Amino acid sequence: MKGVQGILLSIGLGLAGAVCNWMYLERLAGKEAKVSFIAIRSDVQLNVGDLLREDHLVRINIPRSAVGNLEQVAPRYEEMKLITGFPTTRSFQGGELVLGQDIRTPATKDLNEKLGVNEVALWIPVDTRTFNSSRVNPDDEISFVLPRVGGAIATPGGGEGGGTPTVASSSEIVGPFRILEIGNRTGRPEVQRASGVRQAIDSSITIVAKLEKGHLDAKTERVTEYMRSTKSQGLQVIVHPKAK
Repeated sequence: MKGVQGILLSIGLGLAGAVCNWMYLERLAGKEAKVSFIAIRSDVQLNVGDLLREDHLVRINIPRSAVGNLEQVAPRYEEMKLITGFPTTRSFQGGELVLGQDIRTPATKDLNEKLGVNEVALWIPVDTRTFNSSRVNPDDEISFVLPRVGGAIATPGGGEGGGTPTVASSSEIVGPFRILEIGNRTGRPEVQRASGVRQAIDSSITIVAKLEKGHLDAKTERVTEYMRSTKSQGLQVIVHPKAK
């Protein structure tokens, strides 16, 4: 009889210990820092191309220890306003997590849809040493600084053999031009980050140029002439204030 009581006592103590351990782990999990991501509400279904709205979305909290590489592929809840209003690239069932690849944020329009009558897109190399691409966005207006020597645009030293352009004694500002894209970025940098798209090195700017009777306008021709003479050396950029 005493043996049975001892066994029952051992089982009871074991169960009590298990319960206490479970309660401790629950309290510990409750105190662990969490990271908030974006999910589709349980009562919402979306088809390909539907626009994401704030009322479609809900916060989902994941313990920091369980996040893994999710932060690299999914926008955080704090970035929700950056992804709303854009079309989805797949269908969603309620409760699914939103990933950067599920949102078509990088380009809402094709490049040629952004151009007006007699407008063309032109890619211009920029001097990455002096150009802070994170502070400039598509639709901003910029001009290029072209070095000059003796009143003429700088040409490569050494004649036809090429070489480094001669040092300019003054410069010429040519512009303004409207920006279409910066590198592979078609919108603001924070929107691209939220979409999970990796930004490439912004070594070029896509600008809008005008066609006049089948030829590039004078200011664009000035820039392309300099590019030809310097074998597409990167240009220095200045930014104009926004029109009020």
